[in-house]
Amino acid sequence: MGEEPLEPEASTGPAPSPAPVAPAGGTRAAVIWTSTVVAVLVLILLIIFMVQNQDRVTVYFLGFQGQLALGVAMLIAAVGGALVVAIVGAVRIIQLRSRARTANKARAKNGR
Repeated sequence: MGEEPLEPEASTGPAPSPAPVAPAGGTRAAVIWTSTVVAVLVLILLIIFMVQNQDRVTVYFLGFQGQLALGVAMLIAAVGGALVVAIVGAVRIIQLRSRARTANKARAKNGR
């Protein structure tokens, strides 16, 4: 049983390009649509929370006091916390971009 050496097959044209693959997160429109649906669901949950927590409470802040619905008071506190997190995150991003810019300038200066 003699084995014949394998010869490359004759090419009839350029090799077919691989099929395009969608990004891991999907298309940009799909990501925006999904984000919008999630945001609407969160908004609905917040509205339900505020409707169910209508009891009036006294709120004290820096010597001021006032009465408002418990749901509204908690929503204001959550928005305040989110603002603090956003500010800290923005400061960190600015810091990292500044470091990256400095490192890129140093690399360019050294000829790398």
